Amino acid sequence: MTSPFPGGCALSNSENKRKRELECLRLASDLTRIGRDTLNPDLRAHCVRMAKLWSDQAARGPAENDSVQSTLYH
Repeated sequence: MTSPFPGGCALSNSENKRKRELECLRLASDLTRIGRDTLNPDLRAHCVRMAKLWSDQAARGPAENDSVQSTLYH
């Protein structure tokens, strides 16, 4: 597998999947922390919903993650 970036290294599908899972979990963690720290109940509820969405995305396969874009923009 060749890298699309000069000087970069190519990632295997499993490495890409793991990277995506970690990014989703990092977002979920950040949203959980923001929700816990805010005094605004609407923001807290939104952060909890979004943290769950990103946690769920981490558990899904790459083909199922395509739906996240439409979920976020609607």
